[in-house]
Amino acid sequence: GEDSCYELNALEMLIPALFETNAISELEPLVVRYRKAAEAESRRGCFCHDELKSRYFSALLHEAHGKPQDAASEVRALLDLLHNNRAAVQDMQGPCEQLLSEARMHLKILDPEIGEKELIKAVTLNLAKLRMG
Repeated sequence: GEDSCYELNALEMLIPALFETNAISELEPLVVRYRKAAEAESRRGCFCHDELKSRYFSALLHEAHGKPQDAASEVRALLDLLHNNRAAVQDMQGPCEQLLSEARMHLKILDPEIGEKELIKAVTLNLAKLRMG
């Protein structure tokens, strides 16, 4: 309930700060907690932007551990969530667009020079759809 909402808000601020300081060992349990709290919110019957963000955080963590395939799986899961919750995504167009833009900027697997071409194309397409409304 309210507890998972507070936890999500606190972790949402803490996790990016830890990524910036490269505190990878401290991040792992927090990213797992964030995912569980986000999934708990989603089980209440409403699509939760935090579940998308948990996929993004997990992708960043996989990249930090040198696991680009696992990071790519997280991005695919994020895109599936967007696709499967289209109506709800329309209500949160701005935050979803911001999250995809952030992912494109920070994930190596989405880097146009060295990234996975099909995944880059899928993210770019979803970003364009969000921008068009």
